[in-house]
Amino acid sequence: MDGSCQVLPVALAVIVGGVVLYVVFVRSSSSKAVPFELKPPPESLPGWTAGEILQEPSIQVAGAPELIQCFDPATGRSLGQVPATTLPQLADKMQRARSAQVSWAQTTFEQRRQVLRTLHAFVLGHQREICQVACRDSGKTLIDATLGEVLTTAAKLQWTIQHGEDALKDDRRDPGFMMMYKRAKVVYQPRGLVAALVSWNYPFHNTVGPVISALFAGNAIIVKASEHVAWSMCYWEQMVKRALNVCGHDPDLVHFVTGFADIGSAVTSSPLIDHITFIGSPEVGKLVMRAASANLTPVTLELGGKDCAIVFGDADLAQCVPVLMRSVIQNASQNCIGIERILVQDSVYSKVVAEMTRRMKAVRVGAILDDEPNSVDCGAMVLPNCFDRLEELIADAVSKGARCLVGGQRYRHPHHPHGQYFAPTLLVDVTPDMDITRNETFGPIMVIMKFSDEPDALHKVHSSPYGLGSSVFSSDRARARRVALKLRTGMTNVNDFGVNYICQSLPFGGVGISGFGRFAGPEGLRALCVEKAFTEDRIPFVKTPIPPIVDYPIQDSEKGYAFTQQIVAFAYADSWWQSIKAGLRLGKISL
Repeated sequence: MDGSCQVLPVALAVIVGGVVLYVVFVRSSSSKAVPFELKPPPESLPGWTAGEILQEPSIQVAGAPELIQCFDPATGRSLGQVPATTLPQLADKMQRARSAQVSWAQTTFEQRRQVLRTLHAFVLGHQREICQVACRDSGKTLIDATLGEVLTTAAKLQWTIQHGEDALKDDRRDPGFMMMYKRAKVVYQPRGLVAALVSWNYPFHNTVGPVISALFAGNAIIVKASEHVAWSMCYWEQMVKRALNVCGHDPDLVHFVTGFADIGSAVTSSPLIDHITFIGSPEVGKLVMRAASANLTPVTLELGGKDCAIVFGDADLAQCVPVLMRSVIQNASQNCIGIERILVQDSVYSKVVAEMTRRMKAVRVGAILDDEPNSVDCGAMVLPNCFDRLEELIADAVSKGARCLVGGQRYRHPHHPHGQYFAPTLLVDVTPDMDITRNETFGPIMVIMKFSDEPDALHKVHSSPYGLGSSVFSSDRARARRVALKLRTGMTNVNDFGVNYICQSLPFGGVGISGFGRFAGPEGLRALCVEKAFTEDRIPFVKTPIPPIVDYPIQDSEKGYAFTQQIVAFAYADSWWQSIKAGLRLGKISL
């Protein structure tokens, strides 16, 4: 007993000492974030009214095709004009980025983490400024900007900082019996200069997200931003470049370019680009593939969705209904994984329709930076040319038997008559023969369909060619899991919507016309790398010999053929006895 009492303090001292050493030497070895400041543009401030109201807002400038007219879609107020990137400027930026990448590829993961920590610290410390810039350029609300711009970016930064190295460190593989004297591994090496052509719905996250992965994988990147959110691109680019600069790295690693179709085509067809990530429509995705094929440039395509939510009769409606409301109203449903088809089982159909009618009628639209506090639930539409298409889809559905219970048309805001708004819409009794079930709306339109049982739900879900995300709501976990795994989609959530993207350890992408390839998670990081197979001798003096019987010039082809046959039998036979017999035959042939 006395001996045990004497050993215990020593053991505790060793443990405490180990913890202290870890904190002092391991934790302190991490490179800390480097603080920096960046002033947001004055137009992002609430109540800013210095810009003129455009009578017919458009990104085109009459007589000046080299300029992009920027405006707040919530008010129609001009944010000024931005020069479109020219082809010579693009070529220069690509060359500078390639040159900067040579040294960046040699940096350690810790050096790359420091840049991401620096960016992460800035994002967390400047959430309101970032959200206000995003709101001004895309018309969304502050809540939607926080969830869709800041939270998602912070999640991606944190996961990459904590787990990116594990995803990209050398991956040792089993060399197999025949090559047991070798070491085998996969080495993930930077591709070089990658490109991301991204959509306008989340201007901050969609542009900075690809930068995070590209930089950590050791690449330089060209980001082709949408011309519809060109105004905010300078702020995002300066943010990333400052983070690189204060950490001692070349800001030329990252370049944002903006412009029209000619710039996008030049990026996707350039032999200087080693990988392309595209976020957009299936129609443009096909053009990107066609352009990339000239140089056989690998592509990752995220082409939108017509995501479904299946609501069974035993679903917890108190939890389900608010989640579905957010899936439709967040960012005015300008979400690639927004729920565009809600399938409700017939036993609770009327109850769900009644509750959704009440809620959708209460949704208020407006300009979050300009209207009275607590008066806006849903923001504006970014694209000025989407309204005719949305109204046509609704009219087609109604003509085929659907009922439009709320909204159904563009909304003229009493305080912002030149803002771009679509009335929150509830469309029920929708069937698969209606055009709206097969075309992405990207607008605040809640579509409700009725189903009877599992086969009926699956049939209706799969009537659409899209296959990005999905949701299944049920209190029966086994059924929910079973149905979710039967859905032809790239992602699915049980009793939730879109949370797979907050789990940044998971890959993001779809099937069908929703595209292919993945970003996010280890799969996304590795897509930006060359996966190089690597072998070397395990023991220095044990090397691969070429037996004389098969050494060139071969003296006896028949004997050499018999020898190689027995090598196969020896190495890959189904039983040890067969391998032994093959080994004996090898010895006999070699004599």
